[in-house]
Amino acid sequence: MRSLLPLSGVELRRHKDPEYPVEDSKFEPYAHQQDIRELFQNSNEFLAVNDSPTGGGKTISWLAPVIECEDHALAVYPTNALIHDQYNQIREELDESFPKRGSDVAVLPITADMLRTRYATKYPDTRTNGERLRALLRTYVYQRGDPVLVLTNPDILVMMRRHIYGRTGNPGSRVRQLNEFETIVVDEFHRAGRKEQNTLLFSLDEMYDLPNFQCALSKIVLLSATPTTRLEHHFEEAMSAPYRRVTSKRETTEERSFNETPTDGWGAVMPPVDLDVRSAATFDTASELLGEDWDDTESFARKAGRTVFILDGIHEVDEVYTHLSNTFDGRTVVRIDGFHRGNLEEKLDDFDILVSNSAVEVGIDFTVDRLVFSAPDRASFVQRLGRLRTKSEPQSARCYASTNVAASLSEIECDGRVSREQLIETLEDAYHDPREFESFDWRYSAAEAYHHIERRARDANSERAEEIREKGWERILRHFGGGDPPLTQSDVKAHADVINNAVERTLQWYRGGSLQALVYDRTPGTSDPIKTYDLFYLLRHGHVEFFSRTGFDEVVPNEHTDDVSHLAPYVTGYCTYDGTIETNDDGYGRSVRLKATSETYGWLRADDGIDDETRKPRELDGIGIDVEPDGADRITSIEHLRDEMREGLDVLCYAVKNHPRRVKNQYNLGKFLFLYPLTVGDEQWCAALGIDALYLHCAVQEAQNAVDLESLGIDL
Repeated sequence: MRSLLPLSGVELRRHKDPEYPVEDSKFEPYAHQQDIRELFQNSNEFLAVNDSPTGGGKTISWLAPVIECEDHALAVYPTNALIHDQYNQIREELDESFPKRGSDVAVLPITADMLRTRYATKYPDTRTNGERLRALLRTYVYQRGDPVLVLTNPDILVMMRRHIYGRTGNPGSRVRQLNEFETIVVDEFHRAGRKEQNTLLFSLDEMYDLPNFQCALSKIVLLSATPTTRLEHHFEEAMSAPYRRVTSKRETTEERSFNETPTDGWGAVMPPVDLDVRSAATFDTASELLGEDWDDTESFARKAGRTVFILDGIHEVDEVYTHLSNTFDGRTVVRIDGFHRGNLEEKLDDFDILVSNSAVEVGIDFTVDRLVFSAPDRASFVQRLGRLRTKSEPQSARCYASTNVAASLSEIECDGRVSREQLIETLEDAYHDPREFESFDWRYSAAEAYHHIERRARDANSERAEEIREKGWERILRHFGGGDPPLTQSDVKAHADVINNAVERTLQWYRGGSLQALVYDRTPGTSDPIKTYDLFYLLRHGHVEFFSRTGFDEVVPNEHTDDVSHLAPYVTGYCTYDGTIETNDDGYGRSVRLKATSETYGWLRADDGIDDETRKPRELDGIGIDVEPDGADRITSIEHLRDEMREGLDVLCYAVKNHPRRVKNQYNLGKFLFLYPLTVGDEQWCAALGIDALYLHCAVQEAQNAVDLESLGIDL
């Protein structure tokens, strides 16, 4: 299926504002930038959502008033790559836009890797990341009088708030400096899943509600796409801070479409785009690009200027990059992905053709003339299309989406160009998010919050503990208790009991746990040879060899010993990586199958007649695994991984009796909720692991509840 969708550009009105704090007389802010500054000037407390378009200056919208107010601020970004990119951008903005005030601002990028390396050198007497983080913030928050701007990821923020960096029962080991930040900014908030959004909002609301002498947070800024109805209700009803969507009053007067050139006094933030929409299955765009569409692909990439390909899987990146490199001898073809991030600035400066995946979806600023992208979900569609920005003349793009999405886009009626608002409305109806289960809130986010509150209470004296529990329960009801019948503490405890220690080891983290391998990347030119990566991707597509921990230490060069020691406690296996394997004629790599252990048998066969609806998620100590070559290279060293997975695994699991494909179709789960075949004797089952286990359980339960209501004659 193929259709051409001409999209309009987007322009924002500029305003002459000599009072705006950017130290450039020619700077004319947009309305959303003025609105955020007005909130900082006139409101002591707020939760603001800025959903202005990509490329519309969201960074300046919060940075300018933070500099003007001389606040301590913490900015949260979804990826470490974006932290590094924004650090460079913010330092440049401070030098160019705030030359007088900016020099006084300390900008601290903080990731786990930086705590382990750069800041370990700065504070040699510290032993853990928590100690280094406390020492770093103590230096810049308590021992300097100037404003501090911390750039970090949501995991570190949640770990600081939940005292995971400290020791239970030892309040002195907590990162208390977090309480000194008046402003917290969350970038790309819409990219978070339901679990992540719930975790972050609950933590921010808790911090905001503390007395000022305990926590200074009073201003929360979310940089996001337009909030859904659910999120708008959450902001208004669950969060204590007064909610303000800063763009709501200017949608027709301050932002509008343009077809050819922007209007005088307006700034183009998104160009008109001639969008060629085609259909392809998720993780199968490379087959279309290099197969039936190859002549179009080659012609598209040969045009003058820079062409970017954004795909879903690393194996797709590898296929397309290799093919284009062999085809275009006279042009610079580069790749950027989880295994190829070295020489990033050089690649972005020099490329003619860039092949990547989600690694360049957000942040990482670069210019592009033409774009080819896959769109597995609505957020990726909008985000990847948004890489075409700021130019006023029409640009070309080609999108590969599912057949249903492509069909929906082909049905848009237009006389001239289609507005971005109309595109987004169509995408909202066309895409289905397999992780948007309402029951997740009261089943599992409430249990996660309850565990956190109990941990806080255990660390407090008896009087303070009672207050923590009382206020904590009120907050749980605001955030997660809106159902009928009302949520009770017995309900929350019951669901916490379902997953037992997983709340402690998995769910309390921002993203939750997943199975990772510790990788020694031996591909040429790699800049960070020791890393962790998704275990199942490596099993399906990696040219890998597994080792015992002792054998891995013998293979890895001595200069990486500290990196291995630091990461080893968080992984399931150890392997070398030498690139990706060749896929078979159908585009598949190896086939991965889980095998039941005695523990699994005991769980699944515990009672006669147990079914999918009554079975509950469970944390398994171990699980078996088989990997079939399926036309690809055999992993002869798989026994080393089996040893690691046999016991002490502690993985959250939920199993359903049937083939993964049939279960996905039955519950409309999509391809990004991963199910693995599970062999139980001679029966075919499937299993979801980690947070996906909880989402699958919600899908089964909601489907069963819908059936029960229908049987009672209730119209759904």
